[in-house]
Amino acid sequence: MRPAASRQELEDAYRLVYSSYLQRGYVPPDPSRMRLSVFNAFPTTVTFVAVLRSRQIIATVSLVPDSPIGLPMDEIYHAEVQKLRDQGRSVAEVTMLADRRLEIRRSLSMLLLMMKRVFDLATLVLNANDLCITINPRHETYYERYLLFSHLGGLKTYPSVRSNPALARRLDLDTVRSRCEGNEELINEFFRDRTPLDVLLATYRMTPDDLHYFLVERTPVLQEAPQEAVRALEWFYPECPWGEWRAAEA
Repeated sequence: MRPAASRQELEDAYRLVYSSYLQRGYVPPDPSRMRLSVFNAFPTTVTFVAVLRSRQIIATVSLVPDSPIGLPMDEIYHAEVQKLRDQGRSVAEVTMLADRRLEIRRSLSMLLLMMKRVFDLATLVLNANDLCITINPRHETYYERYLLFSHLGGLKTYPSVRSNPALARRLDLDTVRSRCEGNEELINEFFRDRTPLDVLLATYRMTPDDLHYFLVERTPVLQEAPQEAVRALEWFYPECPWGEWRAAEA
């Protein structure tokens, strides 16, 4: 598993997320057959992909560092995440997890690999203090037992996934080492065979053509984005005609 390296790999990852979410009832049918948001356009967001035979993407996960517009989960857990920010903690969200195998028990090894990559990115590159995530309550045990996530926010419905139930969980990156002491399995999982820095840093930055393709041509993401998100994108990509793109879609 490595960062996506091209527009096509990003598109395949977004299609896998869409397919997985559609089968779970998290999203309605969509003509784009992709699942992405304005957060995917930020150059700080990293999408990892597991590629079979150099072609087919079989699993994906994205890591979204905190940004001028917050995190995706701020939609329903803003107070909980803001409490971490107010403590001076650097937060990042694990999101858009998808595996072509829908049953988490069958895909547990891939889940562990995905989390290994985002853990290494968060600790070796971003120097983050917390990994945050929203999960379906059915999966709570796996995240607590195998990945050491703990409580962040209680049960809520999540409008962005058709009001399915969600729990907010966090992994305190400052205490992971001490919590693993005496458990060889967890030490191996988190701290052995760290992902090489050159792999973590080999991220694909979207071009203006990519941004237009994903946010305007194929989806209404830019049109639906709040103004503060557009202002942030203007700062990251001053070469793009954001106002023209928004006006053309109006």
